[in-house]
Amino acid sequence: MKKFPIKKIEDLGLFQKVKTISAKKRVVDPVEDIHRSIAVVDLILFDSKDLRIQTEVVTWALKYMKQDPTQDISDAMIAAYEEWAK
Repeated sequence: MKKFPIKKIEDLGLFQKVKTISAKKRVVDPVEDIHRSIAVVDLILFDSKDLRIQTEVVTWALKYMKQDPTQDISDAMIAAYEEWAK
């Protein structure tokens, strides 16, 4: 069996990791969708902690979700992280 060179997700940048995980969002299985959201939130929390903006990111994500309650938590966290990590 031929092995293909695959980059490990740990080697990728944060947004590349989020893109990789978010690409799986189209899965219909709700359990997999929850796992995907948790993975995105975990990556953002980890990275924002290193930048010392974790509180701001979470607060803004909650504001975004309050404005649009149908929004997925991972999408709100991505928007908040993009706002604060400029």
